Formats: sequence, C-alpha cells, structure tokens
Amino acid sequence: MFIYNDILGNRVTVYFEAQEGHPDDVLIIPKTKDGWLFTDHKIRGLEFPGGKGEHGETNLDAAKRELLEETGAISDEFHFVADYLVESKERTFTKRVYTAKVLSIKTQVDYLETKGPVILQGDLGKFILQPAFSFFMRDAGMSEIVKQAERIWDSKN
Repeated sequence: MFIYNDILGNRVTVYFEAQEGHPDDVLIIPKTKDGWLFTDHKIRGLEFPGGKGEHGETNLDAAKRELLEETGAISDEFHFVADYLVESKERTFTKRVYTAKVLSIKTQVDYLETKGPVILQGDLGKFILQPAFSFFMRDAGMSEIVKQAERIWDSKN
C-alpha cells in the first residue's frame, strides 16, 4: 500500500492487491512489441488510456473498450497492477489499473477526447515525468504503479 496527497490535495491510496467491490474507473498500461502505448489527451497531454466503466460492464470489459476507443489497440492479455482510491471533495472513486499486451492497433475514425495512439520506447518510469505527460502521470502514486507494471512484465519475460 502507498498513501500520498496528489497535486490537487486529494488523498490517494494505492493498493497492490485487488480490493473488494467494483472500481468506478479503469486505467491501462499497454505494451506493444515496439514500446509503451499512450494516448494523447487533447487537454492533458500524454497519458495511459482509461476512463469510467459503463452500466453493467465489468472492469475488464471497460479496460478493453477504453483501450480500443482511445488508441485503436486490441489486447486479450490483461494483468492486474493496482487499485487506487482517490478521496476528493468532488468525488471519491476507485480506479483499477491493468497492464496489457497489445496484439494490434487499428486506425480509428475518432479517438473521442484523445488524439490517438503514441508509442514510446525506453524507461517508462523516467519518461512519464516529462512535461508532455499529463499532471497525474507525473505524481508519486503513478511512479509506484509504473514500477509494479514493469515488475509484472519483467516476470513474464
């Protein structure tokens, strides 16, 4: 478990074991044969794909849908990374984080609120700290989540 306050002053708790209940949101840390896959959000910058689950949708179904909608990527291999709880004045929510092996990327007509996929090679933990990345990608909790995702991929190889 890792607890911190984010840049907005929200209390955030990261759990590296799945928590009870059904998280509200999902986040996917996708890996392709060529590198790490991001989406370029039109306002926030580079970030991992993700979003809110729809009514009746499992977290895994939401992860598959969000990955496809925001990047055009398809995966059938998802691994749990973390659950994180954000406690803010506006909304308290839990986000389930997966890492996924990307099988293919299809060009989309519309990537919704994003500009589509971006693949970067290198040390994931270092380049997410760059200013081109969204502010929440550069916080202490995301650094811990990324370390866990990298450990998962290292154990798969």
